[in-house]
Amino acid sequence: MVSWSTIQSTLLFLGPLLLPKILQSYRSLRLSIQRSSARTPTPLPSRTSYALTLLFLSGLVAFASTLPLFQPENIFRLTQSRLQTPNGVVFSRLAALRDLTATDEALRRALDEGGMGARLLYAKLGPRVLTECPFASAGDGDAAAAFLLYALPGVVLPHLLHIAVLGVATSPLLSAATGDSSRYRTLATAAALLLGVAEVAYLVAYDQGPNLRSKHVSEIDFVHWKLAVVRGLLIALLDGLLGWALFLHSTNRFALLPPSESAQLVQRLAEHARALELGLSRARGLGIVKNAVSRDARLRAKGEQYWVREEEAPEVLEAMRGVLRRVDVGRLGHEAEGVVAGVVGGFEQVQVQQQGDGT
Repeated sequence: MVSWSTIQSTLLFLGPLLLPKILQSYRSLRLSIQRSSARTPTPLPSRTSYALTLLFLSGLVAFASTLPLFQPENIFRLTQSRLQTPNGVVFSRLAALRDLTATDEALRRALDEGGMGARLLYAKLGPRVLTECPFASAGDGDAAAAFLLYALPGVVLPHLLHIAVLGVATSPLLSAATGDSSRYRTLATAAALLLGVAEVAYLVAYDQGPNLRSKHVSEIDFVHWKLAVVRGLLIALLDGLLGWALFLHSTNRFALLPPSESAQLVQRLAEHARALELGLSRARGLGIVKNAVSRDARLRAKGEQYWVREEEAPEVLEAMRGVLRRVDVGRLGHEAEGVVAGVVGGFEQVQVQQQGDGT
């Protein structure tokens, strides 16, 4: 058991690192909830549906792996025997339930050679390690370390396959429509990697003392079978959470992760491009209307009458007088003379250069 002092020291060490992340996640989640009320749901993209199907199949396989049908038989639980029960009694009870196989005989030899140590390894690593490990036997002095090394690839392989599935499900090939698939990929891969590391660390640091002192089969901690169930359930849960997040994000219902700066920039550029395109289309339509009006004498006359009538309106005349009062005519004339002088001076310099080249 983990002592309270260990938990306190761990919290004191990790608290300053985790607290800002927790607060940032809370703020982003609250902001996403506020924005979700103004969102308009969109249809699920077809490529994202493929990713959700892959995650569903992965979660289904992981959940099915927790069923007893896909787990090795536990002879101690099947025969209701303690770890201290002699092998002859255990296998006699097993023979009364079903016929013994060659694998049962190999397991019996391993348990005979290793004694209580082999039984503890059976509860920790399962029967396959005791019967199939090619470089160690149950009677060796370093059998525990050798069997653990032999069991680790089988422990790590489901997690590696799961990480590969998550990588494919969040790849741009299947979930590019979400816009932030790479961010979900990073988070999901980190969570899956954490599951694998936690399982390996638990196996390496597991204390077999309680199993050694157990007096009843219900007190035995069969770690191999327990981890298989926990692993399958956690993988299925992670797949379900990722699929739920991708579904909400891709259908514009909710964003569990705030959009990245690049995604926000792309979104703003797209909005500005749409606004410019709309303004350009309206300007083109207005040009077509003005062209049609100028070509028709009756419409052109009505347009001229309209503008004459508008210019004679009292508020328009007052606005024009106000503009003229604010305009400094002398300054404008001076600036115009400067512009004209600059242009004329430029022409004169060009003429002088041409005359010089001709001579």
